[in-house]
Amino acid sequence: MRYNNIIITLLCYSFLSFAQNKDADRDASFLALGDINLGRLVGQEILKGNLDYPFEKFGNVLQRADIIFANLECPITDQNGETQSPKSNIIFCAPPAASTTLKRAGITVVSTANNHAFDYGLKGLRETIQFLNGDNIQFTGTVSDSGKEFLPVIINCNGIRIGILAYTQFVNIQGPWIGMISVFDSTQAHSDIELLRSKVDFIIVSYHGGDEYKEYIGISADRQIKLLAEFGADIVVGHHPHVPQGIDLHNGCLIFYSLGNAVFNQPQRYWTQRSYAVLFNFKIWNGQKKISSIELIPFHPGLQIETNLSDVDTRKLMDRIKKLSNVIISKKERGYFVEQSSLQANQK
Repeated sequence: MRYNNIIITLLCYSFLSFAQNKDADRDASFLALGDINLGRLVGQEILKGNLDYPFEKFGNVLQRADIIFANLECPITDQNGETQSPKSNIIFCAPPAASTTLKRAGITVVSTANNHAFDYGLKGLRETIQFLNGDNIQFTGTVSDSGKEFLPVIINCNGIRIGILAYTQFVNIQGPWIGMISVFDSTQAHSDIELLRSKVDFIIVSYHGGDEYKEYIGISADRQIKLLAEFGADIVVGHHPHVPQGIDLHNGCLIFYSLGNAVFNQPQRYWTQRSYAVLFNFKIWNGQKKISSIELIPFHPGLQIETNLSDVDTRKLMDRIKKLSNVIISKKERGYFVEQSSLQANQK
């Protein structure tokens, strides 16, 4: 089998009886975050030894999840203290200790397929893989040499198997990266999802692309995302627009077009400073697989993630998401949730 030698198993609990009894109730929680840039000013804080700086005000959310996923929007590479190019502020990188920052925050898996993956060339791309491996941060979306397969991450949490794939629509910098960054190709994506389907209970695809700072992702990116849904993904999580966008249900697949920023400082725009994370609860009960809850968690992105949005900003954020979505979002005592009636087509 294609992935037999590369399946990464993370045991979230040690209750072997669950694994032995396929009819036992099983639950796994999965937190999805938007863009994380550990370069620029955040990188300078990490270089000072402030390893917990980006996430230290967000621990109350992070600790709620068994699995935490984010888009890593920067290479991790040793550039002798440089975390932003002196020639361009849209070329940046994180220092080597950034992988330890991710580990200390409890980040389980990241996508490395995005438009900044080649900002610091082959050295940056390969060192990112090296440093992530060194801190046991799982990743998907890049490989160290052309010709290697872009392998999914497969996480086994409490007997629930979750497969993660990643694609980017484009890469900013030209160079010899062909075959090393997972650029979306419909034929390959179809094959990847088909091969993964029989090995996991749920498939999550990270898609990086679309129009920046807009309410809607754009025609080309929208078509590619919907193809991922039609190929068999259960959830597609979008990145790159840097602002929160809507939630869609297509072919039984939940699509989050853009989760916006997480650790990414863009203070010049209102919506780049308001965003949300998604906390999924996956459940297997009597052999049936379902997403039992989807919570939307508002927060303030920037150099640090903070759950300090005012009531007014939170209401504006949720109103925006509702306006842009074709699912039902309700406010409950515990927070904001996608209604179960929106999930019925997603039960597989």
